[in-house]
Amino acid sequence: MKARFLHGAALWTFLFAATLATGCSDDDNDYKDVDGQNPTLELISEHVRTLNGYEFKIAGKVADKDGIRSIRLQSSDLYLDKTIDLVALYPETLYEYDLNYGFTIPEETEGDEFTVKVIVTDLGGRTIENKVLITMDGDYTEPTITNTSFSENFNIALGESMVFKFTAKDNRGLAYLELTIPELNITERMDVEGDNVTESTFEKEITFPSEGTGAYIMTVRVVDIFDNVTEKESTVLVTRLKDYQKMYLVDFEGTDTHLLTDGDVWGVPMPIERTEILQYRARYYSTGEHTPIRFITSKDNFDICFGDDKTNPGKMTEIMENIQPIILPAKGYYEILFNLESREYTVTPYTPTDAPIAIGSKLNYNGQEYELKMGFVGGWFDGAPGWGGPKNVYELTQDPNNLYRLTAELTYSKEDMFDVNITPYHPDGWWTEPAWRFDGANESFLTGVNNNSKRVPPGKYTFEFDTHLGQSKLLKKNN
Repeated sequence: MKARFLHGAALWTFLFAATLATGCSDDDNDYKDVDGQNPTLELISEHVRTLNGYEFKIAGKVADKDGIRSIRLQSSDLYLDKTIDLVALYPETLYEYDLNYGFTIPEETEGDEFTVKVIVTDLGGRTIENKVLITMDGDYTEPTITNTSFSENFNIALGESMVFKFTAKDNRGLAYLELTIPELNITERMDVEGDNVTESTFEKEITFPSEGTGAYIMTVRVVDIFDNVTEKESTVLVTRLKDYQKMYLVDFEGTDTHLLTDGDVWGVPMPIERTEILQYRARYYSTGEHTPIRFITSKDNFDICFGDDKTNPGKMTEIMENIQPIILPAKGYYEILFNLESREYTVTPYTPTDAPIAIGSKLNYNGQEYELKMGFVGGWFDGAPGWGGPKNVYELTQDPNNLYRLTAELTYSKEDMFDVNITPYHPDGWWTEPAWRFDGANESFLTGVNNNSKRVPPGKYTFEFDTHLGQSKLLKKNN
Protein backbone atom coordinates (compact mmCIF):
# COMPACT_ATOMS: atom_id res chain seq x y z
CA MET A 1 0.00 0.00 0.00
CA LYS A 2 1.38 3.44 -0.92
CA ALA A 3 1.76 6.16 1.67
CA ARG A 4 -0.23 9.35 1.06
CA PHE A 5 2.11 12.12 -0.07
CA LEU A 6 2.70 14.71 2.64
CA HIS A 7 4.31 18.07 1.90
CA GLY A 8 7.15 18.95 4.27
CA ALA A 9 7.74 15.37 5.45
CA ALA A 10 10.70 15.39 7.81
CA LEU A 11 13.79 13.79 6.46
CA TRP A 12 17.44 14.45 7.01
CA THR A 13 20.77 12.86 6.52
CA PHE A 14 23.67 12.39 8.87
CA LEU A 15 26.78 11.76 6.81
CA PHE A 16 30.14 10.59 8.04
CA ALA A 17 33.20 9.81 5.91
CA ALA A 18 35.15 6.95 7.41
CA THR A 19 38.14 7.16 5.10
CA LEU A 20 39.32 10.07 3.03
CA ALA A 21 42.08 9.68 0.46
CA THR A 22 43.34 11.61 -2.53
CA GLY A 23 42.10 10.22 -5.84
CA CYS A 24 41.49 11.03 -9.44
CA SER A 25 39.97 14.24 -10.71
CA ASP A 26 36.21 14.80 -10.79
CA ASP A 27 36.54 15.19 -14.55
CA ASP A 28 35.31 11.90 -16.05
CA ASN A 29 37.83 12.33 -18.86
CA ASP A 30 40.64 11.81 -16.32
CA TYR A 31 39.01 8.73 -14.71
CA LYS A 32 40.75 5.38 -14.98
CA ASP A 33 39.54 2.04 -13.62
CA VAL A 34 41.45 0.49 -10.77
CA ASP A 35 39.75 -2.89 -10.53
CA GLY A 36 36.65 -2.43 -12.67
CA GLN A 37 34.48 -4.13 -10.02
CA ASN A 38 31.09 -3.13 -8.75
CA PRO A 39 31.00 -1.26 -5.43
CA THR A 40 30.14 -3.15 -2.24
CA LEU A 41 27.35 -2.36 0.22
CA GLU A 42 27.01 -4.03 3.61
CA LEU A 43 23.80 -2.97 5.36
CA ILE A 44 23.61 -3.21 9.12
CA SER A 45 20.04 -4.44 8.76
CA GLU A 46 17.85 -5.26 5.79
CA HIS A 47 14.71 -5.06 7.94
CA VAL A 48 13.92 -1.94 9.95
CA ARG A 49 10.91 -1.70 12.25
CA THR A 50 9.43 1.71 13.02
CA LEU A 51 6.18 3.56 13.77
CA ASN A 52 4.41 6.63 12.45
CA GLY A 53 6.07 9.78 13.68
CA TYR A 54 9.39 8.09 14.49
CA GLU A 55 12.68 8.25 12.69
CA PHE A 56 14.33 5.13 11.32
CA LYS A 57 17.90 4.78 10.12
CA ILE A 58 19.36 3.06 7.07
CA ALA A 59 22.97 2.34 7.89
CA GLY A 60 25.78 0.39 6.36
CA LYS A 61 29.31 0.32 4.93
CA VAL A 62 30.01 1.37 1.31
CA ALA A 63 33.33 0.68 -0.44
CA ASP A 64 34.84 0.78 -3.94
CA LYS A 65 38.48 0.79 -5.04
CA ASP A 66 37.68 3.02 -7.99
CA GLY A 67 35.99 5.61 -5.80
CA ILE A 68 32.35 6.18 -4.83
CA ARG A 69 30.27 8.64 -6.84
CA SER A 70 26.85 8.57 -5.16
CA ILE A 71 24.33 6.77 -2.99
CA ARG A 72 20.65 6.92 -3.88
CA LEU A 73 17.79 6.01 -1.52
CA GLN A 74 14.50 5.52 -3.26
CA SER A 75 10.98 4.48 -2.23
CA SER A 76 8.02 5.49 -4.34
CA ASP A 77 5.65 4.33 -1.58
CA LEU A 78 7.24 6.79 0.86
CA TYR A 79 7.85 9.44 -1.80
CA LEU A 80 11.51 9.18 -0.93
CA ASP A 81 14.14 9.89 -3.57
CA LYS A 82 17.40 11.12 -2.10
CA THR A 83 20.78 11.15 -3.82
CA ILE A 84 23.90 11.65 -1.73
CA ASP A 85 26.39 13.07 -4.25
CA LEU A 86 29.76 12.36 -2.69
CA VAL A 87 31.68 13.92 -5.58
CA ALA A 88 29.91 17.21 -4.95
CA LEU A 89 30.13 16.98 -1.17
CA TYR A 90 33.83 16.11 -0.78
CA PRO A 91 36.87 17.56 -2.56
CA GLU A 92 38.69 14.23 -2.51
CA THR A 93 37.57 10.85 -3.76
CA LEU A 94 36.07 8.59 -1.10
CA TYR A 95 36.85 4.88 -1.26
CA GLU A 96 34.96 3.98 1.92
CA TYR A 97 31.88 5.59 3.40
CA ASP A 98 29.69 4.98 6.45
CA LEU A 99 26.04 5.44 5.52
CA ASN A 100 23.73 6.58 8.30
CA TYR A 101 20.57 8.05 6.80
CA GLY A 102 17.60 9.10 8.92
CA PHE A 103 14.01 9.42 7.74
CA THR A 104 10.93 10.19 9.83
CA ILE A 105 7.67 8.47 8.90
CA PRO A 106 4.96 11.17 8.90
CA GLU A 107 2.13 10.68 11.38
CA GLU A 108 -0.48 10.45 8.61
CA THR A 109 1.32 7.78 6.60
CA GLU A 110 -0.86 4.79 5.76
CA GLY A 111 0.56 1.37 5.11
CA ASP A 112 2.06 -1.59 6.92
CA GLU A 113 5.35 -2.05 5.06
CA PHE A 114 7.54 -0.29 2.52
CA THR A 115 10.71 -0.98 0.58
CA VAL A 116 13.64 1.41 0.26
CA LYS A 117 16.16 0.77 -2.54
CA VAL A 118 19.77 1.66 -1.79
CA ILE A 119 21.77 2.14 -5.04
CA VAL A 120 25.51 2.79 -4.93
CA THR A 121 27.36 4.06 -8.03
CA ASP A 122 31.13 4.24 -8.40
CA LEU A 123 33.17 6.62 -10.53
CA GLY A 124 33.17 4.09 -13.38
CA GLY A 125 29.37 4.11 -13.50
CA ARG A 126 29.02 0.63 -12.06
CA THR A 127 26.26 0.09 -9.47
CA ILE A 128 25.05 -2.23 -6.74
CA GLU A 129 21.53 -2.27 -5.36
CA ASN A 130 20.17 -3.57 -2.05
CA LYS A 131 16.74 -3.29 -0.50
CA VAL A 132 15.65 -2.45 3.03
CA LEU A 133 12.24 -3.60 4.24
CA ILE A 134 10.51 -1.02 6.46
CA THR A 135 7.64 -2.40 8.57
CA MET A 136 5.34 -0.46 10.86
CA ASP A 137 5.64 -2.74 13.88
CA GLY A 138 8.42 -0.97 15.75
CA ASP A 139 8.79 -0.54 19.49
CA TYR A 140 10.06 2.62 21.17
CA THR A 141 8.92 1.79 24.70
CA GLU A 142 11.83 1.10 27.04
CA PRO A 143 11.61 -1.88 29.40
CA THR A 144 11.23 -1.29 33.14
CA ILE A 145 13.21 -2.52 36.15
CA THR A 146 11.30 -3.25 39.35
CA ASN A 147 11.55 -5.15 42.65
CA THR A 148 15.28 -4.75 43.10
CA SER A 149 16.77 -6.54 46.11
CA PHE A 150 19.45 -3.86 46.52
CA SER A 151 19.52 -0.11 47.09
CA GLU A 152 21.19 2.68 45.12
CA ASN A 153 24.10 2.60 47.57
CA PHE A 154 25.07 -0.46 49.53
CA ASN A 155 28.03 -2.02 51.24
CA ILE A 156 29.54 -5.47 50.98
CA ALA A 157 32.62 -7.03 52.50
CA LEU A 158 35.58 -8.51 50.62
CA GLY A 159 34.93 -12.11 49.63
CA GLU A 160 31.28 -11.89 50.62
CA SER A 161 28.50 -13.31 48.47
CA MET A 162 25.22 -11.56 47.79
CA VAL A 163 22.10 -12.55 45.90
CA PHE A 164 21.08 -9.88 43.39
CA LYS A 165 17.51 -9.96 42.20
CA PHE A 166 15.37 -7.71 40.03
CA THR A 167 12.39 -8.01 37.70
CA ALA A 168 12.20 -6.67 34.14
CA LYS A 169 9.05 -5.97 32.14
CA ASP A 170 8.47 -4.90 28.53
CA ASN A 171 5.39 -4.33 26.41
CA ARG A 172 6.67 -6.37 23.42
CA GLY A 173 9.32 -8.80 24.61
CA LEU A 174 12.59 -9.07 26.52
CA ALA A 175 15.94 -10.08 25.05
CA TYR A 176 18.28 -10.23 28.06
CA LEU A 177 18.95 -9.01 31.61
CA GLU A 178 22.46 -8.14 32.75
CA LEU A 179 24.42 -7.02 35.80
CA THR A 180 27.95 -5.62 35.45
CA ILE A 181 30.63 -4.15 37.69
CA PRO A 182 33.38 -3.46 35.10
CA GLU A 183 36.11 -2.44 37.56
CA LEU A 184 35.74 -5.77 39.35
CA ASN A 185 35.43 -7.78 36.11
CA ILE A 186 31.95 -8.93 37.11
CA THR A 187 29.50 -9.58 34.26
CA GLU A 188 26.40 -11.72 34.67
CA ARG A 189 23.95 -11.97 31.75
CA MET A 190 20.71 -13.87 31.54
CA ASP A 191 19.22 -14.37 28.08
CA VAL A 192 15.42 -14.56 28.01
CA GLU A 193 14.29 -17.80 26.41
CA GLY A 194 11.13 -17.88 24.31
CA ASP A 195 9.31 -15.50 22.00
CA ASN A 196 7.68 -12.29 23.21
CA VAL A 197 8.33 -12.90 26.91
CA THR A 198 7.23 -9.68 28.59
CA GLU A 199 8.39 -10.33 32.17
CA SER A 200 11.46 -12.04 33.58
CA THR A 201 13.41 -12.10 36.86
CA PHE A 202 17.18 -11.98 37.23
CA GLU A 203 18.45 -13.76 40.35
CA LYS A 204 22.10 -14.65 40.78
CA GLU A 205 24.49 -15.03 43.70
CA ILE A 206 27.66 -13.05 43.09
CA THR A 207 30.84 -13.43 45.12
CA PHE A 208 33.00 -10.35 45.41
CA PRO A 209 36.80 -10.60 45.11
CA SER A 210 38.91 -11.15 48.20
CA GLU A 211 40.88 -7.95 47.58
CA GLY A 212 40.19 -4.53 46.15
CA THR A 213 38.33 -2.26 48.56
CA GLY A 214 36.70 0.89 47.22
CA ALA A 215 33.52 2.27 45.67
CA TYR A 216 32.41 0.78 42.34
CA ILE A 217 29.56 1.44 39.93
CA MET A 218 27.22 -1.50 39.37
CA THR A 219 24.94 -1.34 36.34
CA VAL A 220 21.77 -3.35 35.91
CA ARG A 221 20.72 -3.42 32.27
CA VAL A 222 17.59 -4.70 30.52
CA VAL A 223 17.35 -4.96 26.73
CA ASP A 224 14.18 -5.78 24.83
CA ILE A 225 13.86 -7.55 21.47
CA PHE A 226 13.92 -4.19 19.68
CA ASP A 227 17.18 -3.16 21.39
CA ASN A 228 15.51 -0.63 23.69
CA VAL A 229 17.68 -0.38 26.80
CA THR A 230 16.96 0.57 30.41
CA GLU A 231 19.78 0.89 32.94
CA LYS A 232 19.90 1.41 36.68
CA GLU A 233 23.13 2.27 38.49
CA SER A 234 24.12 1.61 42.09
CA THR A 235 27.26 2.34 44.04
CA VAL A 236 28.82 -0.68 45.72
CA LEU A 237 31.13 0.08 48.61
CA VAL A 238 33.50 -2.86 49.05
CA THR A 239 35.18 -2.82 52.44
CA ARG A 240 37.29 -5.15 54.49
CA LEU A 241 34.32 -5.50 56.82
CA LYS A 242 30.64 -5.02 56.09
CA ASP A 243 29.08 -1.66 56.91
CA TYR A 244 26.24 -2.90 59.09
CA GLN A 245 23.22 -0.62 58.97
CA LYS A 246 22.13 -1.81 62.41
CA MET A 247 24.10 -2.86 65.45
CA TYR A 248 23.17 -3.64 69.07
CA LEU A 249 24.82 -3.48 72.50
CA VAL A 250 24.73 -6.42 74.91
CA ASP A 251 25.62 -5.87 78.56
CA PHE A 252 25.94 -9.38 79.96
CA GLU A 253 28.28 -12.36 79.72
CA GLY A 254 27.60 -15.39 77.57
CA THR A 255 26.58 -16.01 73.98
CA ASP A 256 23.44 -18.09 74.50
CA THR A 257 20.77 -16.80 72.11
CA HIS A 258 18.14 -17.37 74.80
CA LEU A 259 19.66 -14.41 76.63
CA LEU A 260 18.53 -12.29 73.68
CA THR A 261 15.14 -13.84 72.99
CA ASP A 262 13.85 -15.20 76.30
CA GLY A 263 10.63 -13.23 76.70
CA ASP A 264 11.91 -9.64 76.53
CA VAL A 265 9.86 -7.69 73.98
CA TRP A 266 12.43 -5.01 73.15
CA GLY A 267 15.53 -3.24 74.47
CA VAL A 268 17.68 -6.37 74.81
CA PRO A 269 19.93 -6.11 72.94
CA MET A 270 19.94 -2.31 72.80
CA PRO A 271 20.09 -0.61 69.37
CA ILE A 272 22.94 1.86 68.83
CA GLU A 273 23.62 4.58 66.27
CA ARG A 274 25.48 4.23 62.97
CA THR A 275 27.15 7.64 62.48
CA GLU A 276 29.12 7.09 59.24
CA ILE A 277 30.31 4.22 57.06
CA LEU A 278 31.72 1.58 59.42
CA GLN A 279 31.47 3.98 62.38
CA TYR A 280 29.11 3.70 65.34
CA ARG A 281 28.17 5.41 68.59
CA ALA A 282 26.61 3.89 71.68
CA ARG A 283 25.34 5.88 74.67
CA TYR A 284 24.67 3.71 77.67
CA TYR A 285 23.89 3.87 81.38
CA SER A 286 25.76 1.36 83.50
CA THR A 287 23.80 0.45 86.63
CA GLY A 288 26.88 -0.83 88.44
CA GLU A 289 30.62 -1.40 88.29
CA HIS A 290 32.54 -3.56 85.82
CA THR A 291 29.71 -3.90 83.29
CA PRO A 292 30.78 -6.06 80.29
CA ILE A 293 29.59 -4.90 76.87
CA ARG A 294 29.92 -6.23 73.32
CA PHE A 295 28.25 -5.41 70.02
CA ILE A 296 26.27 -7.70 67.72
CA THR A 297 24.71 -7.20 64.29
CA SER A 298 21.51 -9.18 64.85
CA LYS A 299 18.89 -8.93 67.58
CA ASP A 300 18.54 -12.69 67.62
CA ASN A 301 22.04 -14.22 67.69
CA PHE A 302 25.75 -13.77 68.37
CA ASP A 303 26.88 -14.98 64.95
CA ILE A 304 28.68 -11.69 64.28
CA CYS A 305 29.98 -10.13 67.45
CA PHE A 306 32.54 -7.41 68.18
CA GLY A 307 34.49 -6.83 71.36
CA ASP A 308 37.93 -6.07 72.72
CA ASP A 309 40.76 -8.11 71.19
CA LYS A 310 42.57 -10.38 73.65
CA THR A 311 45.57 -10.49 71.34
CA ASN A 312 45.62 -6.70 70.88
CA PRO A 313 43.90 -5.01 73.85
CA GLY A 314 42.41 -1.64 73.08
CA LYS A 315 41.40 -2.71 69.57
CA MET A 316 38.18 -4.35 68.41
CA THR A 317 37.85 -7.76 66.82
CA GLU A 318 35.13 -10.03 65.47
CA ILE A 319 37.23 -13.20 65.67
CA MET A 320 35.20 -15.21 68.15
CA GLU A 321 38.10 -16.88 69.98
CA ASN A 322 39.83 -13.51 70.49
CA ILE A 323 36.82 -11.54 71.78
CA GLN A 324 36.67 -10.30 75.34
CA PRO A 325 34.12 -7.77 76.69
CA ILE A 326 34.81 -4.08 76.91
CA ILE A 327 34.53 -3.28 80.63
CA LEU A 328 32.77 -0.16 81.89
CA PRO A 329 34.49 0.41 85.22
CA ALA A 330 31.91 2.38 87.22
CA LYS A 331 28.26 3.26 87.50
CA GLY A 332 27.11 6.08 85.20
CA TYR A 333 26.70 7.24 81.62
CA TYR A 334 29.16 6.34 78.86
CA GLU A 335 29.69 7.16 75.21
CA ILE A 336 31.40 4.42 73.19
CA LEU A 337 32.68 5.26 69.70
CA PHE A 338 34.17 2.63 67.41
CA ASN A 339 35.35 2.17 63.84
CA LEU A 340 35.20 -1.31 62.34
CA GLU A 341 37.73 -0.49 59.63
CA SER A 342 40.48 0.90 61.89
CA ARG A 343 39.44 -1.31 64.86
CA GLU A 344 39.77 1.70 67.14
CA TYR A 345 37.31 2.43 69.95
CA THR A 346 36.99 4.91 72.80
CA VAL A 347 35.03 4.69 76.05
CA THR A 348 34.20 8.06 77.63
CA PRO A 349 32.23 8.54 80.86
CA TYR A 350 30.11 11.69 80.92
CA THR A 351 27.52 13.56 82.96
CA PRO A 352 24.29 14.55 81.19
CA THR A 353 23.74 18.29 80.85
CA ASP A 354 19.96 18.12 80.44
CA ALA A 355 17.94 18.30 83.64
CA PRO A 356 15.91 15.30 84.77
CA ILE A 357 12.17 15.71 85.08
CA ALA A 358 11.31 17.24 88.47
CA ILE A 359 8.69 14.64 89.37
CA GLY A 360 6.95 15.57 92.63
CA SER A 361 7.50 19.31 92.19
CA LYS A 362 4.52 21.59 92.86
CA LEU A 363 2.59 23.07 89.94
CA ASN A 364 -0.39 25.38 89.85
CA TYR A 365 -3.38 25.40 87.53
CA ASN A 366 -6.25 27.90 88.01
CA GLY A 367 -5.30 28.32 91.65
CA GLN A 368 -5.20 24.56 92.19
CA GLU A 369 -1.88 23.09 93.32
CA TYR A 370 -0.87 19.68 92.09
CA GLU A 371 2.27 17.53 91.86
CA LEU A 372 4.09 16.84 88.59
CA LYS A 373 3.94 13.20 87.65
CA MET A 374 4.64 11.36 84.40
CA GLY A 375 2.61 8.48 83.02
CA PHE A 376 1.16 6.59 80.09
CA VAL A 377 -1.84 7.70 78.13
CA GLY A 378 -3.06 4.99 75.77
CA GLY A 379 -3.19 1.22 76.01
CA TRP A 380 -3.71 -1.71 75.98
CA PHE A 381 -2.21 -3.47 78.98
CA ASP A 382 -4.30 -4.29 82.06
CA GLY A 383 -5.47 -1.06 83.69
CA ALA A 384 -4.39 1.10 80.75
CA PRO A 385 -6.06 4.53 80.91
CA GLY A 386 -6.92 4.67 77.20
CA TRP A 387 -6.90 7.87 75.17
CA GLY A 388 -9.02 10.09 77.40
CA GLY A 389 -6.15 12.55 77.84
CA PRO A 390 -3.57 13.38 80.55
CA LYS A 391 -6.22 13.82 83.25
CA ASN A 392 -5.90 10.07 83.76
CA VAL A 393 -2.40 8.55 83.38
CA TYR A 394 -0.81 5.21 84.27
CA GLU A 395 1.92 6.56 86.53
CA LEU A 396 5.63 5.98 85.98
CA THR A 397 8.04 5.77 88.93
CA GLN A 398 11.25 7.79 89.00
CA ASP A 399 14.37 5.85 90.05
CA PRO A 400 15.89 7.63 93.07
CA ASN A 401 19.35 6.40 92.04
CA ASN A 402 19.00 7.82 88.52
CA LEU A 403 16.39 10.56 88.06
CA TYR A 404 16.49 10.14 84.28
CA ARG A 405 15.13 6.61 84.63
CA LEU A 406 11.35 6.00 84.74
CA THR A 407 9.83 2.56 85.34
CA ALA A 408 6.45 0.83 85.51
CA GLU A 409 5.15 -2.67 86.05
CA LEU A 410 2.78 -3.86 83.31
CA THR A 411 0.55 -6.91 83.01
CA TYR A 412 -0.98 -8.28 79.82
CA SER A 413 -3.68 -10.84 80.62
CA LYS A 414 -3.97 -11.49 76.90
CA GLU A 415 -1.94 -10.60 73.85
CA ASP A 416 -2.54 -6.97 72.98
CA MET A 417 -0.85 -3.79 71.77
CA PHE A 418 1.56 -1.44 73.51
CA ASP A 419 0.39 1.92 72.18
CA VAL A 420 1.12 4.90 74.41
CA ASN A 421 2.31 8.44 74.93
CA ILE A 422 4.48 9.34 77.90
CA THR A 423 3.16 12.68 79.09
CA PRO A 424 2.80 14.80 82.27
CA TYR A 425 -0.39 14.49 84.27
CA HIS A 426 -2.67 17.53 84.05
CA PRO A 427 -5.77 17.98 86.26
CA ASP A 428 -7.79 19.42 83.39
CA GLY A 429 -6.48 17.04 80.70
CA TRP A 430 -4.15 19.44 78.87
CA TRP A 431 -1.30 17.99 76.80
CA THR A 432 1.94 19.54 78.06
CA GLU A 433 5.68 19.00 77.66
CA PRO A 434 7.91 17.05 77.96
CA ALA A 435 6.15 14.22 76.13
CA TRP A 436 7.13 11.25 73.96
CA ARG A 437 5.24 9.05 71.49
CA PHE A 438 6.03 5.36 71.15
CA ASP A 439 7.38 4.33 67.73
CA GLY A 440 6.73 0.60 67.52
CA ALA A 441 8.56 0.20 64.20
CA ASN A 442 11.84 1.35 65.79
CA GLU A 443 11.01 0.33 69.38
CA SER A 444 11.78 3.81 70.64
CA PHE A 445 10.15 6.95 72.00
CA LEU A 446 10.33 10.06 69.84
CA THR A 447 8.53 13.34 69.37
CA GLY A 448 6.22 13.88 66.43
CA VAL A 449 5.78 10.18 65.61
CA ASN A 450 2.57 8.95 64.04
CA ASN A 451 0.50 6.30 65.76
CA ASN A 452 2.64 3.17 65.82
CA SER A 453 2.16 0.30 68.24
CA LYS A 454 3.77 -3.06 68.99
CA ARG A 455 2.15 -6.39 69.87
CA VAL A 456 2.98 -7.84 73.30
CA PRO A 457 2.38 -11.48 74.39
CA PRO A 458 0.56 -12.25 77.67
CA GLY A 459 2.72 -11.88 80.78
CA LYS A 460 4.15 -9.54 83.40
CA TYR A 461 6.73 -6.97 82.34
CA THR A 462 8.98 -4.22 83.64
CA PHE A 463 9.03 -1.09 81.50
CA GLU A 464 12.10 1.15 81.63
CA PHE A 465 12.59 4.52 79.95
CA ASP A 466 15.64 6.81 80.11
CA THR A 467 14.61 10.40 79.38
CA HIS A 468 18.20 11.44 78.68
CA LEU A 469 19.02 8.61 76.25
CA GLY A 470 15.54 8.27 74.80
CA GLN A 471 15.91 4.51 75.20
CA SER A 472 13.33 2.09 76.50
CA LYS A 473 12.98 -1.58 77.38
CA LEU A 474 10.08 -3.94 77.98
CA LEU A 475 11.52 -6.83 79.99
CA LYS A 476 9.76 -10.06 80.87
CA LYS A 477 9.47 -10.67 84.63
CA ASN A 478 10.23 -14.15 85.92
CA ASN A 479 7.18 -14.22 88.19
